[in-house]
Amino acid sequence: MEADPLAPWLLAVKLGLYASALLAAGLGLHASMNIVERAERTRCLRLAALLGGAALVFAISRLLIANVQLGGSLGSIFDPATLAWTWPTLAPSSVAFAIGAGLLFVAWLFQRGAFAGLASVALASGFALTGHTQALEPPGLAPWAAGLHVLIAAFWIAAPVTLWPGASLSDANVLARTERFSRLALFSIPVLFALGLWLAVLLAGSISALLTSSYGQLLTAKLVVAGAALGLGAYNKQVVTRKLRETPTSGRRALTTTLSFDALLFAGALILVGAATTLTGPPTD
Repeated sequence: MEADPLAPWLLAVKLGLYASALLAAGLGLHASMNIVERAERTRCLRLAALLGGAALVFAISRLLIANVQLGGSLGSIFDPATLAWTWPTLAPSSVAFAIGAGLLFVAWLFQRGAFAGLASVALASGFALTGHTQALEPPGLAPWAAGLHVLIAAFWIAAPVTLWPGASLSDANVLARTERFSRLALFSIPVLFALGLWLAVLLAGSISALLTSSYGQLLTAKLVVAGAALGLGAYNKQVVTRKLRETPTSGRRALTTTLSFDALLFAGALILVGAATTLTGPPTD
């Protein structure tokens, strides 16, 4: 089979879409759930709105690349005949990303956390409305599970941004943010991992295929990375939070270290998911 020359470009666009949409949704959740204190909410919502706009640009770029792939030439990029095939597939998720970006802009403009929360749900649904879960026969609850999985992942992925102990953030605020995040993460992150495992087995077709097929191995690697991040989260809650309370300077150093590793693990997970959805596909037998 001849390699698709546009595959690397599509992978880059998907990674940009995943990163921007997840961060935008996560920041929206942190603003709406008061992880970030009211005085800093404007800055958080502004960044979320900018990332939401970037996600929309990447979603449009994904559509244009699909047109070229289907039409076989750059001249197909705006061809109505090609769009008639690509748009029905990508329209639901593209519209969801557009709604999410719009709601984040409104949330930033009017300083309304409720709009940010709705925006996060819309962005997460963009991932549920397309992709491999939609190709299942029948899809059943898989797209809904994927949407919830993405929503919780977004909440987690935004942590290195909002919990980062920058010089402008007081010790009291660093501790308060970390404690608020940990209380919510205590119950939501295990659900994230369980949903990820179930979806991986469902999409791969079996536990055997999860371990032997290229697609399954990429998903397995992503689960391993998520497990490592889960371990870091437990360390943050049990050790780092206590340090922040008892010895703030040492706690801030420890938090900086763990959040840096978290960011690397999150980036690795996104790359693995992007490779699985772009360079491979679910086993056919």
